[in-house]
Amino acid sequence: MVIMAMTAKELLTQVLEDLLEVEFKQFKSKLPETQSSDSKKHIPRSLLEKADPLSTADLLLDYFGEGQALKTTSVVLHLINKRELASDLERKLQAIVCRDSILRSQDNGADCQVLYKAAIKHKFSKVKDYNSLPGEWVDLEQCHIKQLIIKKHRSATEREQAILSRGKTHLEMLKRFQDGGAARAHLETFLDENQKGRAPQTLILQGASGIGKSYTLRKMMLDWASGRLYRERFEFVFHLNLKELSIEKRPVSLEDLMLANFKGLQPSLKQILSRPEKLLFLMDGFDELRYLHCQADEILAANTQTPYPAHVTVVLLLTRQLLPECTLLISTRPTALEKLESYVCADCYLEVLGFLEEERKSFFYNYFQDNHLAFEAYKAIQENDTISTMCFVPMVCWIVCTALKKQMEIGHGLANIQTTTHIFLHFTQILLWHHHSKLPRGSTMRTSTQGLLEKVGSLALSGILRQQVIFEAQDLVAHNLEISEIPSTFLNALLRQTITVEAVYSFGHVTLQEFFAALFYFFASQKVQWEKDVSNLLEEGLKAENGHLILTIRFLFGLSNQQSWQMLSQLTQDTPSLSRFVPYTIHASLLSWIQRAACSPRLSDPHFHLELLHCLYEAHQEDFVRQAMAVLDNIRFMVFPLKRNDCMALAYCMQCCNTVQNLYLFCCRLGAEEMRMLQPALKKCQVLELEFSNLPDVAQKDVCSSLSDRQTMISILFTSITSPAGVKDTLFRCKAVEGPGECSLVIRYVSSDETVHMCSWTIPQCHPTTITLLKTQLSDCGLQQICTVLRFAKNHLKTLRVSGNSLSKVCIPDLSSLVARNPLLTYLELSSNNLGDEAVTLLCSELQVVGSQLQYLNLEENLLSRGCVPAICGLVAAVPALSTLKLGFNELADAGAELLWPMLSSPLCRLVDLGMDANHLTDACTESLARSLLPNQTLELLLLSRNALTSQSLPHLDTIWRECNSIHVINVADTYISKLDRRRYSMFYNAKGKKYLEQKVNS
Repeated sequence: MVIMAMTAKELLTQVLEDLLEVEFKQFKSKLPETQSSDSKKHIPRSLLEKADPLSTADLLLDYFGEGQALKTTSVVLHLINKRELASDLERKLQAIVCRDSILRSQDNGADCQVLYKAAIKHKFSKVKDYNSLPGEWVDLEQCHIKQLIIKKHRSATEREQAILSRGKTHLEMLKRFQDGGAARAHLETFLDENQKGRAPQTLILQGASGIGKSYTLRKMMLDWASGRLYRERFEFVFHLNLKELSIEKRPVSLEDLMLANFKGLQPSLKQILSRPEKLLFLMDGFDELRYLHCQADEILAANTQTPYPAHVTVVLLLTRQLLPECTLLISTRPTALEKLESYVCADCYLEVLGFLEEERKSFFYNYFQDNHLAFEAYKAIQENDTISTMCFVPMVCWIVCTALKKQMEIGHGLANIQTTTHIFLHFTQILLWHHHSKLPRGSTMRTSTQGLLEKVGSLALSGILRQQVIFEAQDLVAHNLEISEIPSTFLNALLRQTITVEAVYSFGHVTLQEFFAALFYFFASQKVQWEKDVSNLLEEGLKAENGHLILTIRFLFGLSNQQSWQMLSQLTQDTPSLSRFVPYTIHASLLSWIQRAACSPRLSDPHFHLELLHCLYEAHQEDFVRQAMAVLDNIRFMVFPLKRNDCMALAYCMQCCNTVQNLYLFCCRLGAEEMRMLQPALKKCQVLELEFSNLPDVAQKDVCSSLSDRQTMISILFTSITSPAGVKDTLFRCKAVEGPGECSLVIRYVSSDETVHMCSWTIPQCHPTTITLLKTQLSDCGLQQICTVLRFAKNHLKTLRVSGNSLSKVCIPDLSSLVARNPLLTYLELSSNNLGDEAVTLLCSELQVVGSQLQYLNLEENLLSRGCVPAICGLVAAVPALSTLKLGFNELADAGAELLWPMLSSPLCRLVDLGMDANHLTDACTESLARSLLPNQTLELLLLSRNALTSQSLPHLDTIWRECNSIHVINVADTYISKLDRRRYSMFYNAKGKKYLEQKVNS
């Protein structure tokens, strides 16, 4: 042990002496931060301040002991960005551990956790890149780039509407998470306690293929083994590769799986299993498991020692029949999420969204290892929306870099790369060029390439149809393939241990397999068989249970266009070597499939509808897409997030159309960038309905200004909403139609400043004839600014509602001027503004002069009393067009009513609808009301609800009912008139047979 102590001290001293003076100060500053709060020993800062490297090493050893001192030093080195020094320390520590493990293995008290961590670090510190040669490994620490991962707590309803996400998203939404959104998750926060103080026990990590789920789990393993992650939470973390387990033929127990990475745990397994709450299992690739239709629920007494078929052991762990107290983190593609949820009840959902902009840039610089080349490459993709969008997926980012590097080497840019299919074609070209030197002697590039692609495609297709991603040697033989003739990036070899060690094979990524499966159809030698094979694939692709076929079909569309055909010809060096009948037949087959898909029930599934648009985008042929869109031009996506690449496909398909019947996008989480992509296509729509939340006003303006001369914006709505998380958003909704129409503008529940700003651009652009401003806290000054906008916009305003705001008499001149300049303004509502008698008196005086066209005036809930009644009567007499007057929810009382009733008998009064609800009226005013209404020939609706009327009023009301021929409705709901008395008077009919009515508020 003395030797070990000296070795640890020498190591620590050497590392600390290698630091610069500034770096050493940073090290001592960060060191106290790594000491956990529950640790019994802390190095006082006072001792660290003047300590040199040698004395700092002594302090570390004295306070932490040898093992923890080395771990802590490594952690602090990472914190101050001295990763190379930390890696060097860890390698030397690993060498010491391996050297001493022989001596310590005989000791019953040996620290198996330290040995296990060393083995894990050795295995997981290196990874194979997609095109690594045999023996080539990449350092995970150096190549790992942090991705955006979000944490979702979904309700049962949301789970039912689970969206099969394929990646992420437009840049602005990603930036919101980057800026500290509550939903963002990091490796160290995956297992944080929820609001109820409970840590999740079952977690699902979902993400599209190639998005980096496996890398994330490998990084978790490495960080745990390095002491940077969950070092106190979990004593042991195990990694289960479900892709490999899906081909495991021999029965395996859970203990076998736990020993897979380090057999040295065998003597300590019983002790490890005695504390299952300290165990974390990372289960990578649930979507790649096969044969899940097992009878695990029939195993009554499952245990960790009994071997079962590999997939049964996995299900027993998932369903908690084994180690129910352990923690599980399962990664899967979204397409397998529903199946996974039939086995587990997740406490937490995590989703890998891919690279943010900075991370994409870092990837390029890491890949090219040359700042100039990286800058040129990254600049090139920034200038190409298609490629830039797809680079949020790490695998696609790598393929783009690979293809782009080759294009740059031969002097080309991105001119020949438009779709995902083109990227994979370039990728295939690159790999085949590298592989050409290994072709059999005497073969030509043409025959070798065509034969290779046909055989690889045949293998890939057979696997896709059977949902098989792992192939055995006999599978290769069945397709006339030899592993030596296949580029290693196309097909990777894996080792599977049974009684002997044997090789199995898989494509570098399932997306590659899907691409080669589609490619196979373009090397068919017999037309009849080709037509049958394509027909079968497309027919199966229409079935909901065959969602795994859709990406192959998408590649089929992508390979059908002229540019792809030319690239295929270049691959084979001779066009006639390809099937001559394919170009003339493939379009007819694909178009027929689109037409049948458009008529199938699956079209109501937004995922499938969107996938059809992506297929057409991959085809990238305007005439073909125009024909196909003839049956897909009713486009509706409701509460369905659309990513930037989705919008790119949608925009392209719409732009190929002469017209689009209907585009309805409701709560699709679109941002400014997505709307800019869709904007040129909006003018093609006969009916356009859009709804967004928190869309920047610049994008809102772009939407309104993007319409053609043939289109008319007929409604615009701005309203404040509160999300389930309690966050306030602004909802923007609009509708446009082809042909003439009138626009309605509604703004509600936003601030006065926002209201003015919204009006300042919508009114000049859309010329609304109806404007509603509801509860916007609009002030007199704000209304004045809006009136100014209306004056210069030269609107033909017909309806104005300004309700629930903060107006006073100061605004009356502006309102009067507005009414005077808009001779078509017939509807004016100023309810719930607390204007008071003085303001209303002034308003009525002004309107007598300028408001001759008014037909509707609403002054409800404005704190009115008898003081303003004479002015109101004067207005009624002066404006014969006025047919509706709403005075409800004020304080007119009987005194005000007695002043108002005589106006009803005047021949100048043409009111049809009079609202006097909730005005503190009593029985005392009903007799004079009856007298005043007897000569009236126009009033049809008399609203007296919510007043203090009793049954004593009924004789007078009955007189009105019988004697006033024009009356149709007398509303006395919510008064003190008993139901019995109402029924007694309901028997009366006048000469026209008109029945006494109550407002059916309870019907």
